[in-house]
Amino acid sequence: MAQEPSAPALSAPALAPAAGASIGAPATGASTLSEVRAEIDALDDQIAALLQQRLALVKKAADLKRDSGEGAVSSVREHAILDHGAALERKYMLPPHLMQDLQRRILRHSYVQKGSGAYRQAHFVPSPEHQARYGNDERCRVCIVGGRGGMGRFFERYLTGAGYVVSIVEVEDYRCDESGNEVTDITKSRAAVRLNAADWVMISVPIAVTDAVIEQVAPLIRPDCILSDFTSIKERPVNKMLACHPGPVCGLHPMFGPDTFSLVKQVVVTVNGRYPERTAFIGEQFQLLGAYVVPCSGAEHDEAMRVIQALRHFTTISYGNFLREAFGHLMPQGNMQGTAPSTASGNEPNNTAPNKAPVSAAREQESPFIERLLVLSSPIYHLELMMVGRLFAQDPHLYCDIISASCSNLELIAKYVDCAGRALATLQRGDKDAFIADFEDTTTFFGKFARKFLQESSEILALVQDTYPVDAVQQHTKGSLK
Repeated sequence: MAQEPSAPALSAPALAPAAGASIGAPATGASTLSEVRAEIDALDDQIAALLQQRLALVKKAADLKRDSGEGAVSSVREHAILDHGAALERKYMLPPHLMQDLQRRILRHSYVQKGSGAYRQAHFVPSPEHQARYGNDERCRVCIVGGRGGMGRFFERYLTGAGYVVSIVEVEDYRCDESGNEVTDITKSRAAVRLNAADWVMISVPIAVTDAVIEQVAPLIRPDCILSDFTSIKERPVNKMLACHPGPVCGLHPMFGPDTFSLVKQVVVTVNGRYPERTAFIGEQFQLLGAYVVPCSGAEHDEAMRVIQALRHFTTISYGNFLREAFGHLMPQGNMQGTAPSTASGNEPNNTAPNKAPVSAAREQESPFIERLLVLSSPIYHLELMMVGRLFAQDPHLYCDIISASCSNLELIAKYVDCAGRALATLQRGDKDAFIADFEDTTTFFGKFARKFLQESSEILALVQDTYPVDAVQQHTKGSLK
């Protein structure tokens, strides 16, 4: 379910007050707390009924958008909705941002629902080879190599919803034909048939095997086929695709994980390799699905990823590892066994190791030290701790591959460790002036973004605080502060 199409903002129906009441005043002459609460509950019922009506209209708007060929999200319409919310806040003398916060929550729900819907297909220009094979059927054929993995399934759902004809290739498909009979000639395999039928092949496999998979796939696709990858590094795989395939090449990096509920407002990086006029529809398609498309070179991408991914993941993992080493003795006996999660794709390495606790048991183990940290945390540290824990709930092989993908990553991390060591040495020798001078120099480096980030993070933290239930805080308190 997507946002409403671009249109002038409409006046929202006002809640019907009880007889004799006026907007902004109690509905009746309730005088006891229980009577006031009853009126609040009754008004909540009316609000819920109006929300139901609004969601039904959003569904109708989404259907009309799909039929008219609009994208999944309209920034113009979103701004109009929020501007209307601000006007309603002024009209009814509501606290600032109250109506807009509600509208943002409703919009977010519409994005979640839209994740399983239908979408407009970008303008794909069939090649002469496609026309000779498929005639007047101009639908783009896509083959996802590694399509049973998390990202493969994510994009299979979206592209199928946009009208693409999607097939999947996994490891076992190279060993049998379409009937399931074993073959020794790879050119007669199920994989070869599906790859040769494709107009666009997407390689979605772990970094460590990407080069080998490109070498395996390239001879099996048509010269006019577009070859893409989803790897979190770009310069090396794009160069590899260019070397192995004479046709169109476009490197891709979705800047999110498969647990993402919607493509709306997610970032997708595109790197032109060869024949950008043939691959232009790919960026257009992601935009129609609601994503922000960022074109750049492979070198620009990899330089940024050294900070955004490799360095950030390393510091987060190091922080989590340190908590375990420094405070793991506070864990109950028997709970400090290995906890590697299972992989999301059949193409990924096997995480199974001897003497390791089952994943489900590991994830349910008691962690009183973490409980204690949560009780004593401000909202900002609670959020930071959540981000650390989020990483450790995922595949360690993936993060190991991302961090160690290049020597440049490791060189940057080494510089970071050296910088941290020098900051510690400054404090150990009691040189507060030097510490403060470094701090102020870095504030200058951030420039206007320091103040901007302070304001934006304050708004986010207010939402974090709102979504953390009181009973959860009380439960943590009972369990951790005995």
